[in-house]
Amino acid sequence: MKLTNKFISNSPQVPVGAQEARIRNDRQAVFQLVRDLVQAQFARGDEELTKRLWQDVADRKIDLDRVINLMYTCCFHDDDEEMTKVDETYQKTGLVR
Repeated sequence: MKLTNKFISNSPQVPVGAQEARIRNDRQAVFQLVRDLVQAQFARGDEELTKRLWQDVADRKIDLDRVINLMYTCCFHDDDEEMTKVDETYQKTGLVR
């Protein structure tokens, strides 16, 4: 059985609520990837897992500077509030804090 997507949107714009939800979900995915990288690279020193995670970053076309900024700027990677503040600053300014 073949499944196909039959959803057709007539709207050229994504509703604001949906866009915010997408940004929030994207951010959470990036945060989890950063947490996994910190654990693999710094805590465990697992070279193979680290390579796979960096490849995942590249495959998803995630901004490398964004990931590096989150890895090295945040003191507590489990703190969503801190990571959000650091990420929002980076997203607005493009500068590493």
